[in-house]
Amino acid sequence: MSIRTTLIATLALASAAALADPPAGPPPGMRGPPPIERLTRDLGLNESQQAEVKRIFEAQRARMDADRAQFEASGTRPSREEMHAKHEQADAEIHQQLAAVLTPEQLAKFDEIRKRQRPPGPPPGEDGGPQQQQ
Repeated sequence: MSIRTTLIATLALASAAALADPPAGPPPGMRGPPPIERLTRDLGLNESQQAEVKRIFEAQRARMDADRAQFEASGTRPSREEMHAKHEQADAEIHQQLAAVLTPEQLAKFDEIRKRQRPPGPPPGEDGGPQQQQ
């Protein structure tokens, strides 16, 4: 086997290994709740808390899906400001509901997890933030 063939094969294997084992956790800046299994581990949720947290996130997802379906049915599209306001309201509702389920320590850890998920600064396209291509 020549050096060139060996090098190509090595690079191909390294690329395949990198693609086959994605990094743990959501991509940086990804919105949405972390998977319940990860929250259970990271926050030390008991079975009752796990079920309640899962119910909270599923209810929130259903509300978001209903809002999206309503916009699609009406043929309109919310502005960035409207979308941002809805997300902020949803986050506040989730935080309030979780405060009734989690201990203060668990809630503080949850807040830290959420901070790591979101990029700092304004939402894309606002106040000079980079706009996303659509």
